[in-house]
Amino acid sequence: MLKFFFTIILLLFLPTRVRASNISDLIDKTTVYLIETWTSDKNLKDWYAPQVITVQSGTKLYGGGCKGANSGIDVAGSYYCEPNHTIILDANELEAFVKVFGNASIAYVISHEFAHALQNALGVDLKNPNHELQADCLAGYFINRGNKELGITREGILEMSSAAYAIGSKTHGTGAQRTYALLSGMGRVDSSCSFESINKLVEGKINDPLYKAFKKTRGSGKEIDLDYSPYKKDAAGLLGINLKGINKIEKYKF
Repeated sequence: MLKFFFTIILLLFLPTRVRASNISDLIDKTTVYLIETWTSDKNLKDWYAPQVITVQSGTKLYGGGCKGANSGIDVAGSYYCEPNHTIILDANELEAFVKVFGNASIAYVISHEFAHALQNALGVDLKNPNHELQADCLAGYFINRGNKELGITREGILEMSSAAYAIGSKTHGTGAQRTYALLSGMGRVDSSCSFESINKLVEGKINDPLYKAFKKTRGSGKEIDLDYSPYKKDAAGLLGINLKGINKIEKYKF
């Protein structure tokens, strides 16, 4: 979950770099694309795409199986609810991200939650921060497939990596780890979303000079060359598993 208070802090201490575009249009474009990508991927044909609901901060949601839902959940950030396979998008949070990081940050946030939906569909259950970092990596996969459809440019990639870097935490991974995981899924670095790759990232066993550069800077590394590199894999290749061999009723453990 991307906590809303992180965004508030960012808005207080970072200058507004861009004017927010129509949030509803950006959410619609990104969400429709991600659902189409999910349903068109032959590896994912046995799993339904998640339901997506957009609400304003402070909206109270009841039921559905998420923790605390029986007494009502006050929405304060976008999140994925496993029991009902639903993504809740906090429109206020997304607007704040756009103001600070740019339009591409919406693709990052929504794709991250879609990645959690994919993990749940496959029964992937890793400890944190591994689980969150793998979601960042899978988000990169979804985004990279939609470069043209979503209009993601090199500047957009930097916007997304800045957002990932800024919201690093103990449960989600450091800023450098989140950025590297995102770029791994996008095919910008030679890594994958497999358990082994994510575990190496968590344990600091990455020798890539790019990752070392991220660790040394407080930003996302805008002076670093992020031009395309041909490391792309499909979803199964990034995860390092055979999706066809997974029984969707059983939980898959790495």
